[in-house]
Amino acid sequence: MVDFQQEFVTDSNIWIDFYFGELIEEVFKLPFQFIAPDVIVEELEQPSGKSLLSLGLEKRELTAELVSQVEKLTHMYPRPSINDLFALVLAKHLKIVLLTGDGELRKAARQEGVRVHGVLWLLDKVVQYQVIVPNKAAEALRKMLAHGSRLPQSEIQKRLRLWRKT
Repeated sequence: MVDFQQEFVTDSNIWIDFYFGELIEEVFKLPFQFIAPDVIVEELEQPSGKSLLSLGLEKRELTAELVSQVEKLTHMYPRPSINDLFALVLAKHLKIVLLTGDGELRKAARQEGVRVHGVLWLLDKVVQYQVIVPNKAAEALRKMLAHGSRLPQSEIQKRLRLWRKT
């Protein structure tokens, strides 16, 4: 395991999925620093941005120059929300990984040369770092899916098989 803290920019989708999976507090036990643009923190209701800040989420405001980059990207990538594009621009500016479960944002990130991971990667990490047992991860994944999370079926099945064995 890595013994240094890594930073990640997050979109709202990640937090919503982990909220419904009932694993928000567990995510903050990882040796990672999570950063979100202020517009994402403001838009979050379940979980509330304020509660995430109290757990350790770092809020960042984009400069006028970065906001201008967001505006340019809205013309190139009309499908991700404008707030999600704030996360993409921030991750690109900081040269760190973007965490998102949004398929369109993932595509845009890859086209912009930004490394990206998703919900399943982060769920793997809470198991890998032994924050939760595999059974609890499987249960959380089922809860996320029951609340409409759209994740790749083959990857879901692979994890459910693996986590049932352990």
